[in-house]
Amino acid sequence: MRKIIFAFLLLLSFNVSGQELPNLKNIKLNKKASYKHAEPTVLKVVDYLFHTPIERKNRSRSNAGQFLVDWMNGTSDHVFYLEEKETSFFNTDSDLLLMYMAALTKYSLDQPTDKEKRTQALGAMNLVLPYLYQQSDKKIWTKELWQLYDASKNGKLKEFLYP
Repeated sequence: MRKIIFAFLLLLSFNVSGQELPNLKNIKLNKKASYKHAEPTVLKVVDYLFHTPIERKNRSRSNAGQFLVDWMNGTSDHVFYLEEKETSFFNTDSDLLLMYMAALTKYSLDQPTDKEKRTQALGAMNLVLPYLYQQSDKKIWTKELWQLYDASKNGKLKEFLYP
């Protein structure tokens, strides 16, 4: 019985720690090297965003989003393609677009040698769409976003995005 309780508490501590936001105020993004050094924190920020529900009034989530956008705009080690073809599905809501950007960042950091625009976009879509389906208010979804999700769910995402 003790082993079960210990395992449960250990699992719970991992789950809670994965949702904590690092102290972003202490991270300065003012030099080229600082962006590279911030990558582990960026991954934690992305993890935080993917483990917290979308809430407009969540200040920590807003701070995480601002930090991510600042890092994406300033890093010279990674190139992020925010093409209209892909971002137009999320333009109806800034939180949806932020999550696409978080997914793009996660994919790019996890696959640093993959520089091709379409592959990055598909990788990001495969990360963000299941999250959005679980977490976002589907009342704000456009017809096109539903079509994108359905294509993804049916394994036809590439054909839908790039006919």
